[in-house]
Amino acid sequence: MIAPTTTEGSKRHPSWLRYVVIWLCLLALTSASFLLSLAHLGAVDVVVALGIAVAKSSLVLLFFMHLLEHRFSNAMIVLVSCALVVLLVSLVAADVATRHTFPPAPAPLGEPD
Repeated sequence: MIAPTTTEGSKRHPSWLRYVVIWLCLLALTSASFLLSLAHLGAVDVVVALGIAVAKSSLVLLFFMHLLEHRFSNAMIVLVSCALVVLLVSLVAADVATRHTFPPAPAPLGEPD
């Protein structure tokens, strides 16, 4: 078997312990998400669930997709896509918040002849 050659400027691959710690953090966040779904927090429920989802996706992006170790131009793609999602969600929220609902028409009094 031929050993792979490395260049002077190549980076070492992170330790397996780092991946185990991140995986345990993801398991903890998943169990927290499940347990908080049973708590019925009311209006805060969605905010907490989205916060946990953002934390989990950030861990996956930074460590498992190696965005923390690469150039910023690779991470710029993720940042721009997240910014566009935030923009679209805020535009939908603004549309729903400013939409005028009209009262329903009155019910007919009787059957037509």
